[in-house]
Amino acid sequence: MKRIAHEARRATAAAALSMLVAAGLAAPAWGAGQGASGRAPPVLQSETAGVTPFTGLTAHELTYSKMDSVGGSGIRIIDGDTAKLVGTVYSSQYANFNWAPDGRTLYVSETYWALGNRGKREDVLSIYGGADLHNEGEITLPGRLISDPRTHTFALSTDGAYGYVYSFQPAPSVSVIDLHARKVLTSVEVPGCGLVFPFGKRAFASLCADGSLAVADVNARGQYAVHRTKRFFDVMNDPVMDESVADEHDGLALFITYNGWVHPVHLADTPRFGKPWSIEQAAGLSPATSRVGQVTWRPGGQMPFAYRPSSHRLFVLMHEGPPWSYETAGTEIWVLDVRSHRLLDRWAVPESAYLVAVTQDAHPLLFALSQRWLWVMSGESGSVRRATQIETPGLVRVRGE
Repeated sequence: MKRIAHEARRATAAAALSMLVAAGLAAPAWGAGQGASGRAPPVLQSETAGVTPFTGLTAHELTYSKMDSVGGSGIRIIDGDTAKLVGTVYSSQYANFNWAPDGRTLYVSETYWALGNRGKREDVLSIYGGADLHNEGEITLPGRLISDPRTHTFALSTDGAYGYVYSFQPAPSVSVIDLHARKVLTSVEVPGCGLVFPFGKRAFASLCADGSLAVADVNARGQYAVHRTKRFFDVMNDPVMDESVADEHDGLALFITYNGWVHPVHLADTPRFGKPWSIEQAAGLSPATSRVGQVTWRPGGQMPFAYRPSSHRLFVLMHEGPPWSYETAGTEIWVLDVRSHRLLDRWAVPESAYLVAVTQDAHPLLFALSQRWLWVMSGESGSVRRATQIETPGLVRVRGE
């Protein structure tokens, strides 16, 4: 990791004097050891640089992957309190990443080819740590899904002991990795299903193409068994979004559809399905539908949801549009209480945003990201605190999400 140091720069009289001499101009006739004012010239200070040791991701630091191919890919760390870049970590393009619960170790799921864009392919889980986030090694993976950024193609267990990498070669499966032993334990096939939503100590669920969940639970011998649940959403008329959110600590997942219906599911060996509710109805509007020509408020963007379990707040990027406009950036952030199904606030964003994230501390910051700007907002009032230009973002994560 490259840590950005604060550097002091001061213009010096010696630099100005050398320019005069180079131009053939006469220098002032200073007395020996005297400046133009008759006083001794100041002691010149040279530039200094240093490296600030990395002690762990803080509660207000945002990590995002850079998707712009110009200048290469990579992972960036932004301090939300200053909106300044504080660190970078190298990665391949379309990599996914996750932080250990203590914020000291970064895991990156990535793919490389021996000849750049061809040749022998190698899928690895790279590990970064230490005071400078140096590379501590790799775990060879049997495969991984390479796609546009998807949060739930790589996940960690709640205690950070296990990693889960979704793969699609040769068939849909999830690789389970022991992060302490640094080895792949097994690959669990999930036919017709995708993504990873961990729960409990070692179990996980995947979303399936027929509108059900595949639940992979593990027995005392560490062997996985997969079973399917009932169908809980209409995959043809109103499918759920890949970037739905889940709280791994209590197992509550909020699967949100293109039309803004929230399906609460308590993940477990036998999941409990709550009653769906509408984001638009929470705002006093009629529910959105897939009916041709209906223009109304809908969720949309690349990562349009952020969840803060401690306050039961769901933050959603919303836009006005017709059905199937789920890729449209949000012009507002709606704040909802997932217990009472009420709309609490509507906050305008300075520029339409594709990604949103919220910190999990007592004084939360809300991050709204467009293709070139990061807006740091108060997670309590929605006021804009600061902003900075960034490279095109792919995935965003905060500590403790």
